[in-house]
Amino acid sequence: MKTALRSKRRRDLLTMLLYTRAVLRQFRTTLLLLATAVLIGGTLHVLLGDPRPSSILTSYYDAWMAILGENVISPTDPWTLVLLFGSYPLVGFVVIGEGIVRLALLVSSKQHSEREWTKVKASTYRDHVVLCGVGHLGFRVVQELVAGSVSVVAIEKDPEARFLAQAKVMGIPVLVRDMKDDDALREAGVEHARAIVVATNDDMANLEVALDARRMNPRIRILMRLFDQQIAAKISQPLAVDVAFSSSALAAPIVAAMTLGARVLASFGVAGVPHVTAEVTADGKLAGRQLAELEERHGIRVLARGRHPDIRDTAQTAGTPVAAGEVLVVYGSAARVGAMAAQSSA
Repeated sequence: MKTALRSKRRRDLLTMLLYTRAVLRQFRTTLLLLATAVLIGGTLHVLLGDPRPSSILTSYYDAWMAILGENVISPTDPWTLVLLFGSYPLVGFVVIGEGIVRLALLVSSKQHSEREWTKVKASTYRDHVVLCGVGHLGFRVVQELVAGSVSVVAIEKDPEARFLAQAKVMGIPVLVRDMKDDDALREAGVEHARAIVVATNDDMANLEVALDARRMNPRIRILMRLFDQQIAAKISQPLAVDVAFSSSALAAPIVAAMTLGARVLASFGVAGVPHVTAEVTADGKLAGRQLAELEERHGIRVLARGRHPDIRDTAQTAGTPVAAGEVLVVYGSAARVGAMAAQSSA
């Protein structure tokens, strides 16, 4: 918990710094004009001023004050310097005034500020899940992933989508863009994501985005929604899609578990809670742990272990450590199995 909190604070700080940089970038022309005016005025003040300033820094300060309307000209200064500094208040009025107006519009434009903030926040995410489509299924998948402490960046085309506001309240960066746009996927960090869930109700768009994600990140895990279950079963291997699922056949918690690396073998509900039997590969933080320790830590039951096709009952081997790459057949709630699967890549 403390580690997650520290990670969130670091991300928030980085987001603030990047957002500040993005805002300053919008005023780079204004800042460049002011800096140029100060540089030229200060340099000429050193060369032509009478009496000359005691230091170059003093001359730059005088040029800045001239922009703000402060008189820094002496009667003995040459007419060229008098003309230059006499025009500086007008330069300050135009340049600074225009910058103040733009800043006020930026601050008052909630939509623009929110869009820029979301874009910057999403750029700080690594090893996260990109979710395309914050609809009924998409939002439930978000809930399950967040419950498993998995970072999520969402893309939703419709600014009036029903679950958009709820996703934002949960702290999820939601980019209101067309997922078929490559820039939208890049802004969501698909190149650094562990998985992408494409869950809109447009089969062709889902397929296009899945292929785009694979092109941008060959290592990403792709889960794609298709309404036709038979096509979903046939399309996975030829198109290098890890999981093509029909929403009518899978519940959102199971999709979340598969996103994190579990291979779901069966699913059912117990007292209204989705449970699964799944295969989880013992890599990452799972390797080297005893089966009893894994069961206690993750709240699951290990039914069998081994390597394909030699997977056997664990009744007599619960105290032995798990070897890296070994496959565990586990049973538990979909959320707990998904959280365990996430540890295999940690």
